[in-house]
Amino acid sequence: ARWLYTVSAREGGLPLEPGKRYRIEGEIYSLKPPCGPGLFDRERWGYLHRVAAGVRLERFSELGPGDWRSRFLAASLHLREEAAGLLKQGAPPDDEARQVMVSAVLGDKTDARPETMDSFMRSGCMHVFAVSGMHVGLAAMLILGLLRLLLIRPPVARLACIPLLALYVFVTGMSVSALRALIMAVVWLLASVLRRKGHPANILALAFIVLCFVDPLQVFQPGFQLSFCVFAVIVCIVAYMNREKPLWAPDPFIPPRIYNARERGQVWLEKACRGTLLVSVGAWLMSIPLTAWHFGTWNLYAPLTNICLALLVPFLMGISLFGLMFAWCPWALSVCNAAAAWLAGCMLGITQLAADLPCSYLPARLPAAENGALVIPMQKNAWSVVISNPALVVDAGTENTVRYTLLPILKSLHIRPSGVVAARSGRAERVGMEVLLKEYPGMRNWGRTGAEDSAEEWVLSPGNRVERADLPEPLPTGLHQDRSPVLAWTCRGRRVLLVGNAGFSSLARAEEMEKADVLIIGHHPRDPVSSAAWIRETGAQAVIFTTEWGCPVPEGVAVYRLPETGTLYLKTEENGVTVTPWKGTERRTR
Repeated sequence: ARWLYTVSAREGGLPLEPGKRYRIEGEIYSLKPPCGPGLFDRERWGYLHRVAAGVRLERFSELGPGDWRSRFLAASLHLREEAAGLLKQGAPPDDEARQVMVSAVLGDKTDARPETMDSFMRSGCMHVFAVSGMHVGLAAMLILGLLRLLLIRPPVARLACIPLLALYVFVTGMSVSALRALIMAVVWLLASVLRRKGHPANILALAFIVLCFVDPLQVFQPGFQLSFCVFAVIVCIVAYMNREKPLWAPDPFIPPRIYNARERGQVWLEKACRGTLLVSVGAWLMSIPLTAWHFGTWNLYAPLTNICLALLVPFLMGISLFGLMFAWCPWALSVCNAAAAWLAGCMLGITQLAADLPCSYLPARLPAAENGALVIPMQKNAWSVVISNPALVVDAGTENTVRYTLLPILKSLHIRPSGVVAARSGRAERVGMEVLLKEYPGMRNWGRTGAEDSAEEWVLSPGNRVERADLPEPLPTGLHQDRSPVLAWTCRGRRVLLVGNAGFSSLARAEEMEKADVLIIGHHPRDPVSSAAWIRETGAQAVIFTTEWGCPVPEGVAVYRLPETGTLYLKTEENGVTVTPWKGTERRTR
């Protein structure tokens, strides 16, 4: 097999152009598995896409044009950028409605805001941004309608529709769902030209065989499974609808062929409404186990939201594609873009309304227990601790770690924070805390000046509390770690001491020795915890080091290193504390 490498730049922007061949030099890094539940699995993604590792680019030199595959993909990317530019013409760069329009028509989510993506994800409508059978079918209907207006014979129009549909799929990036829909549309059009009856199940099976022959590993990708399984359910529902008589009929003894226009319209409307409802509910029920397995979530209001969007997406697609076809006429493109942007704004409003409803985005797992805590690794030796549920978050981290590490884990385990306390006071950490407070309105900031809560204790529930350890001031070293608090969590008679990055001098000079079942120790560069005797006196049966640094540990004490184990789950019981790594074995302290 031919393995690939993903290339990234240290500064963020990648200077390489698609369709060209380069000689690159840089640092190779492995694609790591997720450090906790609900996070993107880069290791699995790399295996399914034959990506062996990543390269942090340092130097490069151009060697000339690439092979035909890279030039083919570069041409697809260039055409999509040109089409996106036409759809955004005349709008400001931060126009959210135009971004939704481009994402829905071309499947290009490059410029979409994270808040917009989150609204569509929480409302169960992310499939609108994936070019699939709905998009290809609407494009085919628009093309055939225009060719019919030009008085082209139906067989010739169907043959001419095939290359135009292939061009549309090529421009949208040739995703799996788009290729599946294109294969089915081509077979269906050829069957009608040859006067053969096409069966949807047979055509779906043919598309499955062709795509698996090209890349067998696609079977394990979530998009591939969702595309084929959901469409298989739609095929079954359509077959059922064709066999069933309409619920409303003028007279059961009157043949449908002699219905008048009003009666035919009523029968069509009844079948359309019933079919839309059945298709939406059936696709939703089929997607629940797949989304729960791959993403750990499912949506409660997806059928209702999809029915609302089903009334807008066809018009949005038709108007946008019509504007692209007549891009040579500036006023026609401007009118079509304005109308499509208004429809995209309506779609955005519906998804935001559905996303804000209670219980709209439900985790597939059971909610975390009130006697549990999570120790989560962050970037560059940073860490965060989530205690109980409703939870107190200790050190949320920076904006990126909150968005892409902490929040997905909280939502995956159905944990709702009730408070947050800062262990670090840098500007980046304050911005991360603001993001967390905005995501969960009503959260309280423990330790904030003027806060109503006690400065020394946070009561989560009876017998479940977090308190600041009564320790002397550490010896001043001039580092911000000198201000790191030492917290103690007590639940069900067990005690977990969060030393964090605090200096050891304050612990060593304490009048009364702190006792704990589990110690969570960070690293103070100038005053680190370095005494095995002190760890022995605390009575701890497990020590969790949040960084690569470590110190001598007494014999018989379980040791966990957060960068190696990933997220750790602590569960307090009367007989001890259970420490469960995200990927590893379970040990129990006594």
